[in-house]
Amino acid sequence: MDKNESLWNVLNLNEHFDYKEVDSAYMQLENKTPEAKLAWKILRDEYYSDVYRKYRDIDVVVKAGFILDNLEIEDLDYYNLNLLTTPVNKILDNIDSETSNPVVLITTGGFSPLHDGHLKMMEIAKNELEQNGYNVVGGYISPSHDSYVLTKSNCNINASKRISLCRDIINNSDWLMVDPWESMYVKTYINFTDIVKRLELYLRKHVNNNIQVAYVFGSDNVDFMYCFEDKGIAICIERESFNADFLDKEKQFKRNNTFFVENKSIESKCSSREIRKQQEYEYNSSNNENCDNIYVIRNESIIPLLNYKVNATEDMIKDAQNEFLNEFAVLLGKEFENGISVKIINMIKQLEKSYNILNNKKTISIDSYYQGTYNLEVSRLFDISDIQGNYISLIGRPGHGTIQNQIKSIEAGEYVLVDDDSVSGRTLRGIMSYFPSEIQIKETYLLSSILKGKIFDVVDLRDFIIGSVNGGLVVRLPNGDVARAPYMLPYVCLKTRANIKPSNEMPFSISCWEMNKKIYNSIGKDIKLAQTDLGFKKLMNYLGFEDDALLIDICEWHIKKLRHNEFINKETPSNE
Repeated sequence: MDKNESLWNVLNLNEHFDYKEVDSAYMQLENKTPEAKLAWKILRDEYYSDVYRKYRDIDVVVKAGFILDNLEIEDLDYYNLNLLTTPVNKILDNIDSETSNPVVLITTGGFSPLHDGHLKMMEIAKNELEQNGYNVVGGYISPSHDSYVLTKSNCNINASKRISLCRDIINNSDWLMVDPWESMYVKTYINFTDIVKRLELYLRKHVNNNIQVAYVFGSDNVDFMYCFEDKGIAICIERESFNADFLDKEKQFKRNNTFFVENKSIESKCSSREIRKQQEYEYNSSNNENCDNIYVIRNESIIPLLNYKVNATEDMIKDAQNEFLNEFAVLLGKEFENGISVKIINMIKQLEKSYNILNNKKTISIDSYYQGTYNLEVSRLFDISDIQGNYISLIGRPGHGTIQNQIKSIEAGEYVLVDDDSVSGRTLRGIMSYFPSEIQIKETYLLSSILKGKIFDVVDLRDFIIGSVNGGLVVRLPNGDVARAPYMLPYVCLKTRANIKPSNEMPFSISCWEMNKKIYNSIGKDIKLAQTDLGFKKLMNYLGFEDDALLIDICEWHIKKLRHNEFINKETPSNE
């Protein structure tokens, strides 16, 4: 490219163009040369567009961190603002309508591994902004795409595993979260400016329209400050061995929106590269170490799908459900290769045996299907698109009253509390805490106790079938409403909720969405969202689907969105 020719001229734009006009200008070009593509990529980015306008030099743009990604015109919707990929739960807990100057921090990188230096950097940035009048209501660790990270020396941990490790490390933080978007829901590596811009749009859409996103980085990338001379918020944290230009750049770029913070802490010496050199850093999954255990699929047959009897006969529904069950069992069986076997239990037979065992006892049931002397419609509430290790609270099952009001109808006496299964016992203890002293729980009974052998995990098949009655995880949406999310990405963490290995969560989820499309093709291609469980309908309505949307179209939409994580190629960015 002729250095004397301005990039906007390459796209037939005038000097006073708006960066929002760039996509249209590029699409109208008949000859999309490499030079035109470079001009398009730089000028469509509101940060790098400003850098180029000011310095008229592509070398300065590259120095500021620009990389030429592999996304094309057909990928322009890759922000996916309607797809709930990024958790917002900790922000919701830290912000309200009275919060002024709300800011969310984000830092990007390989995080192979995430170490104390990264965490210290975020804490320093948070303190700096709060001392300058901002309210930091959340922060994100954003692991980079495999097509960039796996080209680095000694990096052998893919994105899903890096995300899982990061989540485990910051799980107890009251403000830090992991954003999987750039590494799991985009085809290829992208510019950090894209990540900042997309997150700000996402949070303003789903949480609060006044949120600003501030970018945090170490002094090894101090030239990133070129991007923030006239917009945004940036915090550069000093790192040992990377402070030669730190003071000079502070003099050059210091503004009201840019912060340079000295850091003499021992954590400033931390380096992912050095950690990888010193030890063979690997991810060891623990979910396959339980030999001779059984993984149970509870089969509710057609009961959760009876709301589709207007579209198909019971035999048609049963055949489609059986096919789904068999494919699901095979899919699940592939997850475990060291002694964990998959067992399907017929829920009707399970209930019959349990009724016989509890025949002469008064019971309070919290299971969806066991009918006790009294039934409590109770759900655990989780945050959507989060790690979902611990529930937020216990609530009345969607469509029913509060737990307190339901308990009022239970007579005083001694009871057996019935549930399907229990891992830690926390849910059972939580429910028992609601009972007044005159209602005494003398014992608990688990429906899964009739199974022989050591149980590794139990899942209900209905949780993996979209729209089924009482199917899916009960979740809090960003607007605070309660909905139900199927056990699939991006809404449910399958590592936590179903013991699926992190590296298999995405292909497992895509397979489940495809199986859902298949079952609804069999039952009735005309089945609409309006016919589904209220909780699932509420989730899809929030995403923008109307009640007359077809379930097969909803499945196809998700399949296409999740497949966006496939690489275009694995070439290393030019300025690694």
